[in-house]
Amino acid sequence: AFIVTGKKSARKFGFLQTLENSLKKEKIEPFFFEKVEPNPSIKTVENGASLFKEKKCDVIIALGGGSALDAGKAIGVLVTNPGPIQNFFGKNKVKNPIPPLIAIPTTSGTGSEVTPYAVITDVKEDNHQKKILSDPHIFPKEALVDPNLTFSLSAEVTSDTGIDALSHAIESYVSRRSFPLSESIALQAIEIIGKYLPKLINSPKDAEARSQLMYASMLAGIAIAQTGTTLLHAMGYRLTSDLGLPHGRANGVLFPYFWEVNFSGNPEKFSRIIGYLDESARESRRKNASESALLLKEFLYRVGLPRDLSIKINEETTIQFAKEAMENKEKMANNPKILNMDEIVDIYKKALQC
Repeated sequence: AFIVTGKKSARKFGFLQTLENSLKKEKIEPFFFEKVEPNPSIKTVENGASLFKEKKCDVIIALGGGSALDAGKAIGVLVTNPGPIQNFFGKNKVKNPIPPLIAIPTTSGTGSEVTPYAVITDVKEDNHQKKILSDPHIFPKEALVDPNLTFSLSAEVTSDTGIDALSHAIESYVSRRSFPLSESIALQAIEIIGKYLPKLINSPKDAEARSQLMYASMLAGIAIAQTGTTLLHAMGYRLTSDLGLPHGRANGVLFPYFWEVNFSGNPEKFSRIIGYLDESARESRRKNASESALLLKEFLYRVGLPRDLSIKINEETTIQFAKEAMENKEKMANNPKILNMDEIVDIYKKALQC
């Protein structure tokens, strides 16, 4: 068994020792690849695939946050398909099934354990680009979703990953590819996150809240596996790769401004969402674009989004970010409203206080 994980946490908190004991009990030899960085690079994926082949492993066990799970999927692709990994960026380009993949998430956020997506970073001298690999072949064979693995998360990571799960659920719900079943799954996730994420921020050891958030994260993953995400995700990628913001936080920073511009694309859905995030909000506020965006912002602050990121970028950079986001045709087309360049630049400017 080839264990794909991050560089510190899984070892520090004893997860790898527990896994090793379980495997050896069944006479399965583990080989540990503890090299995955946040936003895994092409180089890491290539190194992992080479080691898998060298050790003649049979199965991949990816244990960790979204980065470890995504790296495990991409490593699997290179094990059974001639590379380079760049050949498989995009949709449905993987020819051969990957080795059996068992996903064990240790955060409540990415939902990667139930999606056919992997995000890999193409590290270049002048910039880092996030590339998406989307293919049914990379669905994990098994997902072991255990909320006990999330008790060691810091408040910051709990917040960032919780906001990521919320953005998955909301984006799926308002997306153009949504349909009744995906909508009911996404709404359930929104309702659970709205209720339990604030509780968890206030009481990090609340077992019920940890369990519910883990479940909601998985539901949100199932929802985006059906519908995909929207332009919000495409806009957040450069904030992570260039400015170093964690993925969930990048989405959270943009979200209220993205929300306000997109509200008219489906006012009924956006209004309904706010009802789950703030039950006390008056109906008049829920049904108003700027008022409901403010309610969303207040919720995000309540669950740990920093009020001041102290990030300053110039207008030229926002234009570059917007151009790249618009190049993601799939997410543009899946957005509740078709946005133009000026609207996207404006979202960046307001979010980053340029």
